[in-house]
Amino acid sequence: MSADGLATVLDAFARRDLDAAAACFAAGATYREARREPIVGRAAIAAHFARFAAAAPAWRFDAEDVIGGGDRACVVYRFSTPGGAGGPWRERAGCAVVQLDERGEILEWREYEA
Repeated sequence: MSADGLATVLDAFARRDLDAAAACFAAGATYREARREPIVGRAAIAAHFARFAAAAPAWRFDAEDVIGGGDRACVVYRFSTPGGAGGPWRERAGCAVVQLDERGEILEWREYEA
């Protein structure tokens, strides 16, 4: 696996740069959030990220660990959004199984929630 390719998308998510994150996906990639229908193709993934960015409150993505080698890895992460009325941030733990191609572009991102 290209550590640089995976590191690039994780950095983009951490910076909340969803345009840069979408650019890390292969043209025919699949993005699967837990319990949702898959989104297929870089253009559809970019459109999904753009809709999220336009509608979402502040958020954080923190990659806690990357396990794997070759062309697959598991990314253990926490996704957080602020609590209402100034309350504490709400966190959701999860992991994503990621498959990359030989250029380091993401072929599949499949999330599982803990």
